[in-house]
Order: sequence, then C-alpha cells, then structure tokens
Amino acid sequence: MKKELLSVFVLFLFVSLSFSQNKLDAFKYVIIPQNYDFLKEADQYKVNSLTKFLFDKRGYNTIFEGESYPSDLLGNPCLAATVDVKSESNMLTTKLTIVLSDCYDKVVFTCVQGKSREKDYNKTYSDALRKSFVSIENLNYNYNPELLINSQNTVQTEMPKAVVKTEAPKAVVVPVIAETNIVPEQVDVSDKKEQTIARSYKNENISFFLIEQNNELVAYVNESNNEVYKKGEKIGTFIKTSLPNVFRVSWKNKQKDIDETTAYFDEAGNLKIDVTRNGKIEVLVFEQENP
Repeated sequence: MKKELLSVFVLFLFVSLSFSQNKLDAFKYVIIPQNYDFLKEADQYKVNSLTKFLFDKRGYNTIFEGESYPSDLLGNPCLAATVDVKSESNMLTTKLTIVLSDCYDKVVFTCVQGKSREKDYNKTYSDALRKSFVSIENLNYNYNPELLINSQNTVQTEMPKAVVKTEAPKAVVVPVIAETNIVPEQVDVSDKKEQTIARSYKNENISFFLIEQNNELVAYVNESNNEVYKKGEKIGTFIKTSLPNVFRVSWKNKQKDIDETTAYFDEAGNLKIDVTRNGKIEVLVFEQENP
C-alpha cells in the first residue's frame, strides 16, 4: 500500500513539474531586481547576486533590473518573467520563497519555501534561497517562443497602419506641463497652443493627447466618434513600472467603467493597451501621430 501511495505521489510531482516547466519555457529573459522588499539596501547579503547566479547556472538569460535591455525585450516586455523573493522569516528561522511573475504581474511560478537556521545573515539567506531554488533546478528549462504570453493569450482587435522605420525607435520623452495650465475633465488641449503636448495617439475611434502631470501620463480626448468620450475629458492615467515603456493604466472603456490594466509602447512607437473582453485579453492599438 505504501509503495502504491509513493508511486502516485511521484507521478503527481512529475506532472506538476512538467506543467510548471511549460510556463517558464514561455520566457526568454528573467529580470532580477536590484533589491527585495525585505532587504534594507540593494543586494544586501548578496541575495540578489545569488539569485542571478542560480538562474544563470540553470541556463536562464538573466538581466538586472535597470540595466540595458535587448531590443526585442524593449519591443515586447512579455518576453521576460520578473523574479521576487518573499520573506516570512522570524527571529529563529529564515524563510524565503522565490516567485516569478509575467508582464501582467500574474504569478506564473512559485518555488517551495526555503528554510535555514544559520545564525550568520550571509549564510542563512544563501542557504534558504538555495533551498527554495530547488524547485527551479528540477525543471528542464528550454525557451519556447510558441508559448509567448502575447501570441497565446491575446487577441489584437485593431491593427495600426503600416509604419516603416530603419532606425531604432525614439525613447518616449514627456515634457512637464505646469499644473496651472490644466483643468482636469474640462481642458480642451487642442485650443491651448501655449501648452506643450507630449504625444498624440489615435485609432479609428478616438484620438487623444498624453501629457505628464505629477509624474504620471494623463490622456485627454482630442476627437472621438463615440458619445462616451467628450473632447477634453481625461480618459486614462499611466503610471510607470519597473519594465521599460510599460505602464499601469486606469482606462475608461466604452461602458464608462474604468479598466485597471497594462500598456506599453512597441518598437514603432505605437501605444498598446490591454483590455479584457469576454474573458480574453484584447489589445487596443493607438498609432502615434506625427512622431
């Protein structure tokens, strides 16, 4: 009876690991933060460096957050999974758990909790982290672009016009607008030529301006063929994330509800906003006007 139970457990473990393996195979890169929330300073006790070392050793292409990112990652942030290390330590035991999330901040893999009772901080964090990383060691990682989150889980509903560029896209540089020049919900940006417009974007349904206010990008309607959106109305707020050109967004949809979602700029400089429709992620594409 014990042998049968052991066989079932081994089979269950194998299936679980295989499923997890498929998830991590979808990512070409792994981004390692410079610091974790439970640490007081960057790479304290070499925890971040050790994280990178362990992933590198297992064949993952790792990048420290804030370093220069490859061009394909700049064009599609969903190529990378981001690592975090959670601590539930107490005075007697160090407890660390490695967690990986996708570009939508959705957890895709959680390692076992690593525990250590070493008294020296350098030793105990290293010991606990290595014990948690055992979950990664049991995976046979092999990057598979067919599993890429964008190609598998999203449906592009609006295609941008053809854009031909031979040079690298310009960085999105947003000039600062004085708060006194903006009256939220009422401003008609098209009539205020003295204001500096950051960028203008459009698709077949709407055009709007992106302006920096209080370290956020704010979208104001310029023209729209939908009565839900009024000229000069604020319809979106964009907040930067740790990934390049990726923003957390509060976006007013056609039902007058606010979608809390994600947006990013592609290599052509166009803005793409993820929205959920009927249980699927669709991509709203806005072409940059006069880049």
